[in-house]
Amino acid sequence: MQEPQGHRGTHRELIVTGAGSRSMMYASVLAREELRIMEELISRFDSLTEAQMSVVGVTPEWSAKDLLAHLAYWERAAAEQVREFEARRSPARKYTRAQVERINREVVSANRATPRQPLREGLILARSEIVAAMKRAPEELEERSPLAQIVYSHCLQHRRHHLEQLRAWVASLGKTL
Repeated sequence: MQEPQGHRGTHRELIVTGAGSRSMMYASVLAREELRIMEELISRFDSLTEAQMSVVGVTPEWSAKDLLAHLAYWERAAAEQVREFEARRSPARKYTRAQVERINREVVSANRATPRQPLREGLILARSEIVAAMKRAPEELEERSPLAQIVYSHCLQHRRHHLEQLRAWVASLGKTL
């Protein structure tokens, strides 16, 4: 029994699998969904012109380029968490909502003049570090493991949230991809 691939569906899909294969199934679902979301994000960013990338509207304050800078920054933060996990160092500290909002403002402001390509490459590079860690330690991808939590929160929930914003904004442009 499989449900749609929303984040609740992803978890339900895992619950119905057998105990022996549950860890590998979770790793497979994480990897598949992580890749799907990333590919769609990159495809949507790539489909926009430079002018469209700079128009504020993806959120009330952000352009698509601002969103790309935001995603690249937080993907690098997730990659750093993965490195800390692999080195068996204590995990990075949690940020308060106010800290996250301040960081987001600073990232967007600092990257307004940055061309799209370095932001895109930074996002892809950080993602590749996370994917490599997933491949090195599939046994560490049990549903409640620190690595799985990093992948799920940063690579699935966070990206999915912003992909939905980008989809809606592109649709409002009347552009079909």
